[in-house]
Amino acid sequence: MRLKIQILFFLFTIVHSQDFLHVGDNGKIVDGNNEPFLLRGFGLGGWLVQEGYMWGIGGFFASHTNIKNEILSLIGEEKTDQFYQIYHHNYITEQDIAFIADQGFNTLRIPFHYKFFSNEPWVFINDGFEIIDRILEWCREYQIYLVLDMHCAPGAQSKDLPADSDGINAGLWTSALNRNWAIDIWQHIANYYADEPWIAGYDLINEPVLSDGFTSTDLRSFYIQIKTAIRMVDQNHLLFIEGNWYGNDFTSLTPPFDNNMGYSFHHYVGPSHQTSWVNNYLSMSDEYNVPLWVGEFGENSNHWFHYKVNLFEQNDIGWSSWNYKHNGSITPVMRVEVPESFKLILNYWNNTIQTITAEQVETGLMDLADAYLFENCTQNKGLLHASTHPDFEIVSSPYEAVTIPTVLEAVHYDMGANGVAYFDYTFEDPAKFSGDSKPWNNGWTYRNDGVDIQTAQDTEGSPYNVGWMENGEWMYYTVDAPVGGDYQVLCRVASQNNNGLLAISIPAQSQEIIMEIPNTGGYQTWAWTEPDTMEIDPGPVLISMMVYSGGFNLKDIKITLISGNNTLSDNFKILSYPNPFNSTTSFMIPDGVKIQQIKIIDVNGSIIQDTGTGTGLRNAFWNGRNESDYPAVSGVYFYEIKIANQIYNGKMTLIR
Repeated sequence: MRLKIQILFFLFTIVHSQDFLHVGDNGKIVDGNNEPFLLRGFGLGGWLVQEGYMWGIGGFFASHTNIKNEILSLIGEEKTDQFYQIYHHNYITEQDIAFIADQGFNTLRIPFHYKFFSNEPWVFINDGFEIIDRILEWCREYQIYLVLDMHCAPGAQSKDLPADSDGINAGLWTSALNRNWAIDIWQHIANYYADEPWIAGYDLINEPVLSDGFTSTDLRSFYIQIKTAIRMVDQNHLLFIEGNWYGNDFTSLTPPFDNNMGYSFHHYVGPSHQTSWVNNYLSMSDEYNVPLWVGEFGENSNHWFHYKVNLFEQNDIGWSSWNYKHNGSITPVMRVEVPESFKLILNYWNNTIQTITAEQVETGLMDLADAYLFENCTQNKGLLHASTHPDFEIVSSPYEAVTIPTVLEAVHYDMGANGVAYFDYTFEDPAKFSGDSKPWNNGWTYRNDGVDIQTAQDTEGSPYNVGWMENGEWMYYTVDAPVGGDYQVLCRVASQNNNGLLAISIPAQSQEIIMEIPNTGGYQTWAWTEPDTMEIDPGPVLISMMVYSGGFNLKDIKITLISGNNTLSDNFKILSYPNPFNSTTSFMIPDGVKIQQIKIIDVNGSIIQDTGTGTGLRNAFWNGRNESDYPAVSGVYFYEIKIANQIYNGKMTLIR
């Protein structure tokens, strides 16, 4: 009878585990149908573990615990708890999860502090489960996997801020009690999530840095102890093992000690074009038939990010970029716009002011929590483009849909790699964490490319400007010209030099003008250049801005139509023919005029068809069908046609 029960339990485990991501026979991660599955996503750094650099704190050792203690000392326990409750809620909402899924990503790595599950040895709490379960519901709906990462282990696994150490000790390695505590916390977590398939796996210890005589062999034994405790209650989930020295040294950690585990490394240094370093990890993967996952990488330019993602995916390495949200930084997916009220707290913590009231602290913290809401953050469109568009290194793509005539913001240059959408001499930081580290965007605002951008001190036009412009640097702008003709071009610039030269050209049309940049009296003293004229053909147009002689700032480019070919008069109207009609009606538009958008609307105001905002639409007709390609019913309909940012309306009758 016992044998029969054991067999049934074994069969149940096999069937049940098929719903989970796991290591397949080929040594790669596969889904429940044994189809290859590549983990692609982001870390939720700063959510359940705060690090001072993400908040801009430099006045004290800003570990997770020290930050909380500073807040406690200023506003007390009740208000501190209120802040953290709102902050944890706002950091990630259903809108965030839906957005991540819509962008094509499938994984979130959750760095957690052990105290969310146990405040003292062998006393367990459910705080962490309550927080994680809230987003787990949305992850099931939107099909996003979660990887749980013990970012802060009891006693701290390194002497660094991310481990929430005291800056002196790494108590995980000096105390067997701390290690046993960590083992039991993992068993507590695994027991709770054993049957949850949308938990992809467990990242056992983040970035261990061994010290105090604790060896790599000891680390292997410790990992095996954690594995054994987890497997007593959970046979389903992947285990990810990080190497010593911030996740990268796997000495003594091979061969694998579980049939459902992978090795996770972190990567932040080196130039984007360098690839040979990954061979060490690939050799380990091939030799032991075990998957790889880069649990952290990033905090570099879009250019660097794109080439790293390509490298990982070409070698079947899943990845989790650091980071999803970050106060004021240009590198994460979502930039948190830092409130002025919170900056006041930073000034106090960073010792630039000496006093602050509890009311000011409470206001600043609550404003920060509000700033973390999805709708209040700024999306890093360039980073998303770099991670999802394979042509990023081949062709440039518009940052914004721009139709001329217009005032073009200089910071809205195209998206793409350095040398494709723009050229800047410093476009990434291959030497992070060293004395040779340097910013790729000197102004450190708005966009995450080599182009240097700063906040402009000007009441007219764009709030940002391109600066630090050197000879030979350039930017591309893809715009749409619905009407061809002669256009006047002038630029809003600032300089304290007399020899600035900017070449504005349309390479495909062999058009170029050389614009002289005046000495305006300062790098934030703005003026318009003298106008010049260039002929622009209708259609999508690629405009180049190249610095011939630098030392100036560029903010806006005003492009005005002087005389057009097939321009539309002020009293121009668009007619449909035939009208009434029973199949297809065409809109009478002159040749050479580019349509931006066509909407068909019924008498109730519902949109029947919408071409979307495009460039150079040529099919100026309606086939009498709706967006689902079903025939529209007989009746009166209206059309809205957009040309050169003007809307032209009309009415037509469909008779079946």
